Amino acid sequence: MSSPARDTTADGALAIPEIIEDFVSLTAFFGQLGEDYQIDIPEDGVFSVNTGGMTLIFLEDKVWQDRQKLQPFLAKAEDTSIAFICTGSDNEVSLMPDYLEQAHFRPISLPARTQQIMNSVRNLTRLQALMIKAEKANKNIKETNDSVKYVLRVSRELNGIRDTKKLLSLILQKAREIANADAGSIYTVEWNDQRENDSRIVFKVTQNETVQQELEEFSIKVNEHSIVGSAVVHQQSINIPDLYLLSPEPSENPFNTRHDKTFDLKTGYQCRSMLTIPMFDISYRVIGVIQLINRRQPGIKTLRGITDFTSTVTDFSPIDIEYAEIVAQQAGIALENALLTLEKEQLFDGFVNAAVTAIEQRDPTTSGHSHRVARLTLGMAELINGIDHGRFKDTYFDKRQLKEIEYASLLHDFGKLGVREQVLIKAKKLYPWEYDILMERFEHIRSRYEIEYLREYIDFLTGKVTVPPGFGAETYRMTYENRLSELDEFLDFIQKCNEPTVLEQGGFERLKDIGNLSFRDSRTRLRPFLSDRELQALSVSRGSLTREEFAEIQSHVVHTYEFLRKIPWGRSYPNVPVIAAKHHEKLDGTGYPKGAFDPEIPTQTRLMTIADIFDALTASDRPYKKAVPTLKALEILEMEVKVNKIDKDLFDLFCESKVYNSVLDKNEG
Repeated sequence: MSSPARDTTADGALAIPEIIEDFVSLTAFFGQLGEDYQIDIPEDGVFSVNTGGMTLIFLEDKVWQDRQKLQPFLAKAEDTSIAFICTGSDNEVSLMPDYLEQAHFRPISLPARTQQIMNSVRNLTRLQALMIKAEKANKNIKETNDSVKYVLRVSRELNGIRDTKKLLSLILQKAREIANADAGSIYTVEWNDQRENDSRIVFKVTQNETVQQELEEFSIKVNEHSIVGSAVVHQQSINIPDLYLLSPEPSENPFNTRHDKTFDLKTGYQCRSMLTIPMFDISYRVIGVIQLINRRQPGIKTLRGITDFTSTVTDFSPIDIEYAEIVAQQAGIALENALLTLEKEQLFDGFVNAAVTAIEQRDPTTSGHSHRVARLTLGMAELINGIDHGRFKDTYFDKRQLKEIEYASLLHDFGKLGVREQVLIKAKKLYPWEYDILMERFEHIRSRYEIEYLREYIDFLTGKVTVPPGFGAETYRMTYENRLSELDEFLDFIQKCNEPTVLEQGGFERLKDIGNLSFRDSRTRLRPFLSDRELQALSVSRGSLTREEFAEIQSHVVHTYEFLRKIPWGRSYPNVPVIAAKHHEKLDGTGYPKGAFDPEIPTQTRLMTIADIFDALTASDRPYKKAVPTLKALEILEMEVKVNKIDKDLFDLFCESKVYNSVLDKNEG
């Protein structure tokens, strides 16, 4: 079958994808590479590439997972000119059967970055070439094959680690093992693209079978004044058979280097043979350096005496260098992946913390709430991980899931950004400007009363009105004062109603009576004492929000889901939107926004619900309510348990562990 057509950009260059998603796109990619990689597609799920006198046969997961379809390829497994590559997801290739590994079938997981795949293919080709070379030279094929399989296992081990500290230690350990090095160190390179002279090589890890040592992290400039620096600058390995034979004059040595014997003199250890290998990222930029010390003769495990450094230490052979460079190449890719993972986590952390800051600036009354809820929710999740009996014995949240819970908890109120700020921070039933208008109106009513009193009193004094016997100036004054007193009572009652407390019995009727009263404005138009909007707000039976405002507050969970689902959380944290958006749902279906029932609410959300309610009750930073004592808050939560609104088992865990103590100092102090 012929190769696929080559895709090109407008200027005729190859349109190389950044990511290869699946087997189909992998086939298409190799079909574009031209003469260097001659592709053939004999059947569905299979394609082969001829390069440098070697054949690479790529198998889709549906082929290599089917023993019958795989049989023709297994029959060719002994042919060292053929390399078989099994593709699939991370999970699929990690479960590749042992018999395939023993038959030299190599794994590549998809999706993956294109350059990463090309580096892997080059390394596989390089390893296969070593097999062919050993076969032609009649060398120990089994020993070579074992070394090749070891290098491939190392590659798989390294690619599975995302913790940079653990990864660097493992890289150094595996490089030492493949070259039988007694000691070694590993460095990372921190490039400064704006100021290249400020780029640094940072010492990270050291290992030594003979001398126990603890060295602190340090850094040196990227230049040729050190062996490590020379390897970085020249982008190539430096193999020094015996450091002690180097001249004290750097100019007389390879790469203008000299050996600093300070460490040797201090410890009695002699650094003799040294192999320094740069590690490259997928763009072929040096990302780190492996430095191996003292290649031991076969069978030697440690260097016990001073004579061992001359009698059992040898230089690193070409085959040592070959294998170590392949390990370094795979290590560079793994290190870049780990650093990218770290950068992604730092990016997520930065975004989440910025989002929490934005929420708290929008609603300062709940400052600290998101972090306290996250602390409580994570605390309970970690407690569940330690349970080995009962309902949660099979429930375990791994590191990724714990991070997902943390993000969801921190962002559970993210949707408040979609709620009007005046509603979020509404501390009383009337907004401040509404209260000011009401106060001005009552001042106006007071002024109208005074004007009416003075006008009537003047008419009385000038005899313009006829009054009954006994009706004098005092009568006018008392009537005026009684009206003012009544107005003050109305105002005092309104101010009490404005507080976010429970409306007293009969309060609604009295408010309605006040609202039915009227006065004349400056244009003598008849106006009510209370507007419809004021009457509605002041008549709220509990809290400060009207029904419409409360619905708007409730809508924050809908906004939370809509906002969060637009964020590409990837395969690491796919459940953040759902976990966060359901924290107001109740097991009996009475929650919001969906009225979800028990089976629809994940354990992570149930944990957050308890944490959210507890903190809302005990928080001392809400201006519209007093903090509830801890025992009272637990009693309220227990009432929710009894009516099947929150999870009983999780509430019991919350109480028995007293995990809430982790936030009480913040709330009650």
